[in-house]
Amino acid sequence: MQKGGIKEMIWLKLWYRFAALLKKGVYKLVFGSRIHFGRKTTFRSGFHAACEEGGHIQIGARCFFNHGCSLSALYGIRIGHDAIFGENVKVYDHNHRFRNPKKTIKEQGYTAAPIVIGANCWIGSNAVILKGANIGKGCVIGAGCVVKERIPPYTILSADGVQKLREDAPKTALQKPVRVLVLDTVMDRGGAETMIMNYMRHISPARIRFDFMVNREYRAAYEDEIESLGGTVYRMCPMYPQYFCRYKRVLRMFLREHPEYRVIHSNLEERSYFALKEAKKLGVPVRISHSHNVPRGFGLKTLFRWYFRMRLPRYNTHLFTCGEEAGDWLYGKRNRRRFVMMNNAIDARAYTYEPKIAAEMRRALSIPEAAFVVGHVGRFFPQKNHTFLLDIFAQIHKLRPDAVLLLAGGGEQDDALKNKMREKAGSLGLAESVRFLGVRDDVARLLQAFDVFLLPSLYEGFPVTMVEAQAAGLPCVISDGVPPQCDLTGNVTVIPLSAPPEEWARRTLQAADGFCRADTYEKIAEAGFDICKNADWLADFYESALADAVQLDE
Repeated sequence: MQKGGIKEMIWLKLWYRFAALLKKGVYKLVFGSRIHFGRKTTFRSGFHAACEEGGHIQIGARCFFNHGCSLSALYGIRIGHDAIFGENVKVYDHNHRFRNPKKTIKEQGYTAAPIVIGANCWIGSNAVILKGANIGKGCVIGAGCVVKERIPPYTILSADGVQKLREDAPKTALQKPVRVLVLDTVMDRGGAETMIMNYMRHISPARIRFDFMVNREYRAAYEDEIESLGGTVYRMCPMYPQYFCRYKRVLRMFLREHPEYRVIHSNLEERSYFALKEAKKLGVPVRISHSHNVPRGFGLKTLFRWYFRMRLPRYNTHLFTCGEEAGDWLYGKRNRRRFVMMNNAIDARAYTYEPKIAAEMRRALSIPEAAFVVGHVGRFFPQKNHTFLLDIFAQIHKLRPDAVLLLAGGGEQDDALKNKMREKAGSLGLAESVRFLGVRDDVARLLQAFDVFLLPSLYEGFPVTMVEAQAAGLPCVISDGVPPQCDLTGNVTVIPLSAPPEEWARRTLQAADGFCRADTYEKIAEAGFDICKNADWLADFYESALADAVQLDE
């Protein structure tokens, strides 16, 4: 090549790099964190990227896009390091819906699924990558190929669709078991804690090993069982403002000392921001935040929560939620397409109503057979609205003098709220009719003794206790602070929190009057809340998410 030609090529490359740098700045300005370019990634003329609200595009380091390439994300596109793209490659993570003959295609919206393109891939000119495609690391996709399925690592896909394994393909099997670090405040018998324990009990430790990091010094109710199942409980400082810096520093040291944790599953709500930010810095490939509640009201905490919620989605790889409302609160409606619904599943068979067990539990609790038993299971925390619950029971007791209120649960405000409740019960003349049962490890049997389950919570995500109570065949009376999606059996009555205790009492008695308890297992299973299928799903999810993340590594 002549000197003049070499100079022209150099100037042309410099121009492309300069133009790419300018264009990256524009993308950053328009899309913010929704589009991320790795270091030294460049592209030539005609490159185009578009990311709808709720979607994301993540491009690794040192990638190259030739003329005319385009990326369009409604859900998510992830590209590993050192991937190269020929001319006019098109990547779409969504397709038009078209099966409704009563609407035009453009009126029917889209279906979407994430796309993963592994590290060190070569995508040939004019190839089209469609929703759901998962191209393993080291793959070569021939010119003009259309890809919409999983391509194993180190595979050559020719234009005629024939796949050939490369002879030099290295072994990339995941190390078993997959190590999962669960972050929680304390492993007492709360809803989120019971949920993760249900999954731990039904997933083989040879496949997934769960360990826990908590923020309280005292030994909590589930810790003995965790250790008996092969898990370890680590302790951290509380997550109060004065400890934020310390928490991040200690967690950083912990993750450096424990590189075996490739999956972090955080139940810390908006506070997951601190942990997942550090985990991302240290290269933990799978970072899951999990939303369990829909807090209401306004106070000083609200401002902190708002700030952490806004920053959280950029540091996690997966957004778990127990329901759409809980997901909207923690991640925002704009991220709905990224939500992963993880059901608060239980061993529904263990809760099936048995009259014999009901009679045994009543005798053990010294409750007359004919008494009307109002039951509540939940930690002693303002969210559960215990004082209002006692007001309701006072009105029930006026109408049914034989009524008994059973309160099961603990919590960090256990003593304070219990003492307040005891004083109030005494002042209402109900000291003998209100039973404080503390933390129970026999909730499945205890529910048998109830006649009705009462949950006047100020707010909830998707409480496990509601699934348990319905699995026990109970009529349930709940507030409008509990998502209506919690009704899995048709045996749920919703009453506004604004309604007076008298109305709550009347409607609670109506719900239980003449109610015949039956086996609800089939309804619970059909709704997707039996643990067996859900446990398999979660184990598969951890493994596939980690495999996908590994493909994106160098």
